[in-house]
Amino acid sequence: MPATASTVRATGLYRRMQSESRAAAADPVELVTMLYDELEIAVGVLAAMVRQGQRISATEPAHRARAILIGLDAGLDHEAGGDVAAALTRVYGSMRRKLDKAVATNDAEGLDELLEGIQTVSSAWRQLR
Repeated sequence: MPATASTVRATGLYRRMQSESRAAAADPVELVTMLYDELEIAVGVLAAMVRQGQRISATEPAHRARAILIGLDAGLDHEAGGDVAAALTRVYGSMRRKLDKAVATNDAEGLDELLEGIQTVSSAWRQLR
């Protein structure tokens, strides 16, 4: 049975409510992990859209990915994080530039490269547990 607009909306609403519930109970490390998860999904969706021949500029996944990268950077504690926070600021800035370029040029390879970088940082973050 094909998905209808109402089932897609209902699924999205359920997913948002589930994420909000998870976020309300999460500690700071888990919140950042959730952001990495969402970032990986958004960039993966963008790459899939490009492969399907769709233009990805001004799409929700593009805006979401950029907003998450900005949020990750804004959430850094530079006093407590010192050199690590400064390095992550540079990484997030580089990722935003790669995202912007890949979105502007509809570049699936650029998105794949960006996703690899996100997964590398995400994997390192998850080792904090």
